[in-house]
Amino acid sequence: MLTYCIRKRRNRRSLSKSTNYPHLTGDALAIALKHSIKLKDISYIQIHPTSLYTEHSGRSFLISESVRGEGAVLLDKHGNRFTDELQPRDVVTKKIYEQMEKDHMPYVRLCLKGYINKDIAKRFPSIYEHCLSEGYDITKECIPVVPAQHYFMGGIEVDLQSRSSMDNLYAVGETSCNGVHGRNRLASNSLLESLVFSKRAALDIMNNWKETASHLFPEPDYPSCSAIAEKGKKMIFDEIRKEEKSAEQQ
Repeated sequence: MLTYCIRKRRNRRSLSKSTNYPHLTGDALAIALKHSIKLKDISYIQIHPTSLYTEHSGRSFLISESVRGEGAVLLDKHGNRFTDELQPRDVVTKKIYEQMEKDHMPYVRLCLKGYINKDIAKRFPSIYEHCLSEGYDITKECIPVVPAQHYFMGGIEVDLQSRSSMDNLYAVGETSCNGVHGRNRLASNSLLESLVFSKRAALDIMNNWKETASHLFPEPDYPSCSAIAEKGKKMIFDEIRKEEKSAEQQ
């Protein structure tokens, strides 16, 4: 998936949007790199097509895929529908970026009214309340949306029992890469990591744990948390560039 959004570096203003909390800085990946634990596909970063556009800084608010699944449509600045909203996330994202360039706008519009034959406020209460707090009534008007970085498809390489390349080290959740999603995770399938692979890890620990020499991570040799974060960020970006360069050469 959206190596498109990373490699093309289009619409940098939009690519700065993220549905993740700002304290999620990929520390586990930096620790893994520092201790030669194998990573996989860390250039695969999924972009969600529809986050609420705002000039405010901070975490972007996700407009769930279910909204489009219920019938909401994407419109250009003239009110014309420009794509099939039920295509895969990367395809819809690409279409939105292309339309934003054509319209010379930092967003497109998502319209629920007239397209969803249900009580919109009751069907999407959280989205309704949040948009209302931003000044938009989704039961009466279209809302501005823009793609945002959403889910990390790569991570610490693990097997089907969530074992990493280091003895007795397991990785579960978005920090891991078990290969089941590829580049383009479908909606809500992140639960697979949280539920299925956490159970697999727990069972494997119970049944196959072997006492080995402990791997003690030394205390950070940087003077502050901010220095650690900057060092880790550089390591991760260097690794992503290396992976992208390798992929381009193949």
